[in-house]
Amino acid sequence: MIQQHNEITERSIALYCRVSTDEQAREGVSLDEQQERLKAYCRAMGWTEYPIVFVDDGYSAKDLERPQLKRLLEDIDAGKISKILVTKLDRLSRRLLHLLELIESFHQKNVSFISISEAFDTNTPAGRLTLQVLGAVAEFERERIRERVFENMFHAASHGKWLTQSPYGYRLENKELVIHEPEAKVVRRVYDWYLNEGIGYYSIAKQLNEENVPSRQKKEWSIRSIKLMLTNPVYKGTLVWNRIDSSKSKRPEKDDKEWVIVDDALPVIIEKGTWEKVQNKVNKKQMAPRAQTSPHLLGGLLKCGNCGSGMSIGWSGSEKRRYRVYRCSANKNKGTCTSKQYKADEVESWFKKGLLHLSNSFSSEMIPHLIQKSMAEDQSSIEQKIRSAKNRYKRKVEAYTAGLIELVDLNEEKGRMEKFLEEVKNEAQRPEVHMGELQKLVTKKIKNVIDAIEALPVPEAKSLIKTIVEKVILKGEKNLEIVFDIR
Repeated sequence: MIQQHNEITERSIALYCRVSTDEQAREGVSLDEQQERLKAYCRAMGWTEYPIVFVDDGYSAKDLERPQLKRLLEDIDAGKISKILVTKLDRLSRRLLHLLELIESFHQKNVSFISISEAFDTNTPAGRLTLQVLGAVAEFERERIRERVFENMFHAASHGKWLTQSPYGYRLENKELVIHEPEAKVVRRVYDWYLNEGIGYYSIAKQLNEENVPSRQKKEWSIRSIKLMLTNPVYKGTLVWNRIDSSKSKRPEKDDKEWVIVDDALPVIIEKGTWEKVQNKVNKKQMAPRAQTSPHLLGGLLKCGNCGSGMSIGWSGSEKRRYRVYRCSANKNKGTCTSKQYKADEVESWFKKGLLHLSNSFSSEMIPHLIQKSMAEDQSSIEQKIRSAKNRYKRKVEAYTAGLIELVDLNEEKGRMEKFLEEVKNEAQRPEVHMGELQKLVTKKIKNVIDAIEALPVPEAKSLIKTIVEKVILKGEKNLEIVFDIR
């Protein structure tokens, strides 16, 4: 029977026992056995005071976030403990740094640390030296094991083997992903809603929940789950491994130099071009949620032509004849802009007429200007991708030098990098390709927006407007500049 932490009197002997779930299953490590061995040691040493037992059941030793260990440390700080006994060093911690920090804190409080399996007492110089030597050897061996495991997983990931749970839209067969069509259809719908219909994360999640579409974990869809789906490169066939540092509690993202990235390694659900367009939209500065659901057609889109600030909705007129107005936020909040206010109905009417005019007169002469604008906005993104590709190759060179991968793996990464750089170069040299197709696409989108304005509620119409219009600049009476985004 395990005795938990009890009331402590004077300076007591503390017995610390720990086992993780994995250790219990793998090695049959028993908490009761640890206690009996420690109590037997106390009797053999002739210590008559009753020992106090601290038990952490089901906790790993990779960190110090354990409830009973924390309580033990609190009692040490309070001067209630004289000795700490464990059956083995790794019951306290598996990390040398943690061990040394704990031992040093024990020493400062005049508390000895005894590990009965390694047979030493840290109150003696020999015991402290033995501790450091044993800890260093143990950590070295764990690092070697980790290195071998990483090498095997690195090799598997580099050859397209999937190493974790399959993402939504796929099933795992012999460590390889295969498309699960019922879920893949949902993925395609989500990408279409977001890219072509301008529906945001919240509205997509709400729609799927209302349709009772089950997620993989049978939970309700959320904003986070939708964003993760829309940004997961697996859907374009790219495998990314070693991106998250799972050894830390907050699971931060690692430097992209450490990622394992293999393009064209997995079954494709979303065409690569579509996936890239979605990323461009995800990474754009998003309209505020309040503006997205605003009942005012140009809320969040309209900018002041005088100072560039956003124009917000307001009200003017007498109590009986109130009407909506768009007013420069800098004028309203700071008084730093001299722009006047405009009747909202009139501004929205000018916008509709402007779109109608564009749909009737949109010519191929406008396309190069749109392409040039789009290319300028994408340039920084392309440069970042080039840097990432070169960094991945550099990391593979380092891995090859360290003996973690074979020459064939290094050559494969070099080939992928050169292929990517060639694709970027070719795209930059032919911006005029598909001019007619692009003209038809833009014209069709403009007409769809016009139809939506007339037929749909304002929030839904605004979602479609955002698929092609980046912003609307109000320069003066009946003078609007409509800025398109064709990415």
